[in-house]
Amino acid sequence: MSVSSKVKSWLSKRAYLGLFLLISIWFMGFVSYTSPLFYFDYSPDNNCFFTVGKALMHGILPYKDVFEQKGPYVYLMHGLASLISSRSLLGIFPFEVLSLFLTMYIVYKIARLNTYQLAACAIAILVPVFQLFHPYYNYGDTVESLLFPAMLALIYVLLKADRAHFVLPGQLWCLQGFLVGLTFLMKYTLLGGWIIFYLAMFGYYVKQKSWREMAKLIRWSLLGFLIATLPWLIFFLATHSLTAFFHVYFYENMHIYMLSDNSVFAKFIESLTIYSSFLRQDPLIFVCGFVGYVYLLFSRSTFQTTWGKMLFVMMMIVNAAFIVYGYHPGQVYQYYELAFFPYLVIPSVFAFTNAIKRFNITINDQNESLVLLSCALISFFLILGVNDNILSSRIFPNNSSVTLNQTNRPQQPAQVEFGKLMRSQSKGRPTLLNYGSIDMGFYTTSGALPSTYYFQNYNIAHDKAPQILNSQATVIKKRQVQWVVLNTPAGKQIGKWHGYASAKGKITSGNINPGTKKIAKSLLKNYRVVTNHTQAFEGANVTYWLLKRKD
Repeated sequence: MSVSSKVKSWLSKRAYLGLFLLISIWFMGFVSYTSPLFYFDYSPDNNCFFTVGKALMHGILPYKDVFEQKGPYVYLMHGLASLISSRSLLGIFPFEVLSLFLTMYIVYKIARLNTYQLAACAIAILVPVFQLFHPYYNYGDTVESLLFPAMLALIYVLLKADRAHFVLPGQLWCLQGFLVGLTFLMKYTLLGGWIIFYLAMFGYYVKQKSWREMAKLIRWSLLGFLIATLPWLIFFLATHSLTAFFHVYFYENMHIYMLSDNSVFAKFIESLTIYSSFLRQDPLIFVCGFVGYVYLLFSRSTFQTTWGKMLFVMMMIVNAAFIVYGYHPGQVYQYYELAFFPYLVIPSVFAFTNAIKRFNITINDQNESLVLLSCALISFFLILGVNDNILSSRIFPNNSSVTLNQTNRPQQPAQVEFGKLMRSQSKGRPTLLNYGSIDMGFYTTSGALPSTYYFQNYNIAHDKAPQILNSQATVIKKRQVQWVVLNTPAGKQIGKWHGYASAKGKITSGNINPGTKKIAKSLLKNYRVVTNHTQAFEGANVTYWLLKRKD
């Protein structure tokens, strides 16, 4: 067979990859706020990642020069996105597409363990609903969403090991080591499944006296881990920012962001309570989760060994516990819970493969196109049933996320409107302070870079970290930036907004800051109001204010 024939044969056998890619672009286009169909990505976290990533591309160091607590790979990804589109999060859209594509591909590989190729393709096409389930997948571009396929890849390796007497090739251990390093430097609270997997496999090899397999585990996993982490260690050492990285990424996260002061055991029980509540709160989640887990444990076609089933359950529980460890029930940010979903996928995949076998469902060359297209349409319909983000897109002009004015004239959200004003009225790059709330997207649209360590506020009560707002007040008092943006509830003036008494000193729903009354005198003395704009955000009607430094 000629080289050309081999290439054609290889491509024809993998045509499903092109289908997965097209479906990923289609589905993400309708649900992710980074999509070209949307006006703007309003997510405070996403804009914060983008601001820090863009700053990194300009030599401003995370942790050392600006305060932010996610891992460095998050900022690198968003920094690269800023090179594609510097005033929007459009550059993140390819990463979102890649994440969903990899999810479908790994589900295909899992299904292939138990069924034929075309059936596995059909099952993979039906799976995106798990990754795009609102409100867990809200605006998109969360670490949980981007690492969704990594968590699925771990489960796939467990399934492979279960079928091969727990003997794995070196390249799979290397890949898992890399994914551990990647996750460690993106959001280490997502490492629960890997921790249990590695401890269990190490213990298994000790019990079986499989020293060769243990050496392979250590050697190849360490190689993958170093590939992911060593470049950052060198970077932080070279820029003298290693101490700042450890202090912010580990100490601050563990001591300031945790909401629960209970004992370790009590926090673990709280985590399981949260997970149990999650499994009960939606019929689809209950069926795919609780009922699905029971089905998986008693089915003989999923895991081949009892040890494999036990390990899956342990990984699932510890994964769930780590994700929300240190949080009280009812106080968890729902996008954290998206990391529960990879474990919901597995019972559903095997339920499909078993149904295909039992009812002798055949997909062949004659009905292939019809079946796969039907699966794509059904999957899209399911996604629209659990995620209505498209209602805030350009397809619905002047929706409430853009403006609350009743008008037929095309409108833009406050972020785009203010960004144009700042760029047109600034000499060179604008300097900006986002006062009192998490990044509202104005650094993104104006092109401004952080010029102060606390360039935004955080989900931290004022009495836990008073230096944040105190530092911002100093910037305003000393007139250190040209522009200031802040927000109040609709109908409230800057000088009369005291904050909500029930959440004193903390950002509240709608990303509304803790109050502007205390800062109003100094602010209005040094800055004048240029414009304001009211739109809906996360169930709250919010007025955004743009102020410019007085000459």
